[in-house]
Amino acid sequence: MKTTLPIPISQGPVDYWKVLCSKAFEVVQGMDYNKVGYEMRDDAEGVTLFFYEVVCKEDRPWEYFKDRVYPSFVRYLNYKSLDPGSGQGLIVSLYYEERFYLIRGPGFIGAFCEIEGIDRLTYHSYVLQWLSEASL
Repeated sequence: MKTTLPIPISQGPVDYWKVLCSKAFEVVQGMDYNKVGYEMRDDAEGVTLFFYEVVCKEDRPWEYFKDRVYPSFVRYLNYKSLDPGSGQGLIVSLYYEERFYLIRGPGFIGAFCEIEGIDRLTYHSYVLQWLSEASL
């Protein structure tokens, strides 16, 4: 009798907008963004708070976002002398549908890993590649 392994059930495509937006610790109406940003900087007493702003267009596929936004994000972290592998010390301001979704850097990286179905070690290989491409 022939034995077969079960066929893996593939998960459907991940709605990357939902994943990204779910990582937000605060959602701000577009017109209130500057006010909230200033308040957050004032409350950060003694700590420099960096923001990385991303304007999203709904019609862009994940591959566009992955290939354009994340490499720039990693290079920005590196430029600011922040750990590009952890995103610690940075807040991503993701502008989407008339709102800003404020996401801590580690959560933004976590979203990438979740969407891609990878672990942090694999993410680190992306970081190394993106940083090496910047030095060309």
